[in-house]
Amino acid sequence: MKTNIDKLIVYVNYSIKETLDVLDQGAKGIVFLVDEKKRLIGTITDGDIRRAILKGFDLDDSIEEVVHYNPIYASIHTTREEIKDMFIKKAVKEIPIVDDNNILVDMISIHEILLPDGKENPVIIMAGGLGTRLKELTQEVPKPMLKVGQDPMLQHIINNFKQYGYNKILLSVNYKAEIIENYFQDGYAHGVKIAYIKERKRLGTAGGIRLAKEYINAPFFVINGDIFTNLNMENMMDFHVENGFDITVGTRKHSFQIPYGVMQVEDNHITELQEKPVINYFINAGVYCLNPNLLEYIPQDEYFEITDLINTCIKNGKKVGSYEIDEYWMDIGRLEDYNKVNQDVYDLICCSEEGEADDK
Repeated sequence: MKTNIDKLIVYVNYSIKETLDVLDQGAKGIVFLVDEKKRLIGTITDGDIRRAILKGFDLDDSIEEVVHYNPIYASIHTTREEIKDMFIKKAVKEIPIVDDNNILVDMISIHEILLPDGKENPVIIMAGGLGTRLKELTQEVPKPMLKVGQDPMLQHIINNFKQYGYNKILLSVNYKAEIIENYFQDGYAHGVKIAYIKERKRLGTAGGIRLAKEYINAPFFVINGDIFTNLNMENMMDFHVENGFDITVGTRKHSFQIPYGVMQVEDNHITELQEKPVINYFINAGVYCLNPNLLEYIPQDEYFEITDLINTCIKNGKKVGSYEIDEYWMDIGRLEDYNKVNQDVYDLICCSEEGEADDK
């Protein structure tokens, strides 16, 4: 996942105060001084600023007196193993990446080196909903942070993707976002890399996806933050790619029994009578695989639901696929759903522990 390096750049005419603002917004603990062509000149860390202030520098002073010139950096051609060796020998936490013209193009942190490469496919988790249907539980915390068993629901979603090698996570947040960010931070403690997509206004499920455009360069997942499932994510992505779909919708078979006898009537004649028939149909399960080109169908900075995107794809002749979910799945939209999934998790843990005891 590429760093949004533009948010970590300062220029020679910046003051210490302006640099502090960039440090705060970038939230990486480091910024990079570049020239007008974005060629790397030096680095400034929050520690450099702190030491400068202790020495008596004023916030309006130029940043040039604080910069660490001749910084450690890597080339776009430097291998992962070589970068890993640089981290060990130089004892730094972040290393800027430059191209053949010394232009700053990226940054890599020691956490990224220690984290397994994982699959290229990003995962967008829509975690910004208000949770109005569970308002008695979501007044203090966002719905994705409600506990299922011992851990937040969002933790289960992330863990399920991680076990299949998908560790590039994008969290779309809005309501009580700070609770989610404080818990997961950059994700490295949870074995994944997390970036945050922040909706400044309500954009709907697809509108929030558009904000992730800079991170998307491969087929990617989208999942609602209130879906609890042990779906094999690798199988679904393979199905999406192998069938050449533009978007694949995870679907779930649902049955409904009509409590009456149903008659087929033609010209006032009864041609068939079915007693309490069962109707089977597929519902949207809130899990999707999409190709990057579909982002162009999402209007910018407008409210747009993913159902709108699906219908737009159909109208424009795009290939829209259905992937039936046979594994455990629950949409936690109502209190009874939330209680049910907690009971299911409890039963699963108990059965597992009893099985282990029997084996002994």
